[in-house]
Amino acid sequence: MKVSELMNPKGVLLYAKIDNSADALGILVELQEGIGVITNGNAYYNAVSYRETFGGTTAIGGGIALPHACNAGVSAPGISALLLRRGVDWGAPDGEPVDLVFMIAVPPGSESLHLQILARLVNLLSRSDLVESLRTASNPHRFVELIAKAENACFAESVSYTHLRAHETVLDL
Repeated sequence: MKVSELMNPKGVLLYAKIDNSADALGILVELQEGIGVITNGNAYYNAVSYRETFGGTTAIGGGIALPHACNAGVSAPGISALLLRRGVDWGAPDGEPVDLVFMIAVPPGSESLHLQILARLVNLLSRSDLVESLRTASNPHRFVELIAKAENACFAESVSYTHLRAHETVLDL
């Protein structure tokens, strides 16, 4: 499943003025509720807050955090995103403040999908050109479009490489 397919521009808020991670989590939950992904915002907020407090920070460095949880308050997989005007302390391993946050929500029993989404998002966000483009996106539609384009390029590269390797193997026979 593609990350971009789990995103809705209505679930993206750009250039928000938020002063702490708890408020950022609350806004992300509200965004997820607004697009119909989360049916019990309080339960999900508590699960994500618990994960941040007792499971370790979801900040991955470079000003990015990926809060997530599997919870009964989730009706369908989805991703909301928040770009902050100014970074906030998220306990990142590199000590950098976080200004780009993606919240991954999946229903219980979807742990495998949860890990796939998380891995794919981390892979995409390892591309500095994408991250910089996201930080200057003009609107939520453009934000999601940038992710879709990067994802399609990344997928096309992996398909081309796989096809090339298969072709080389045939030639080696």
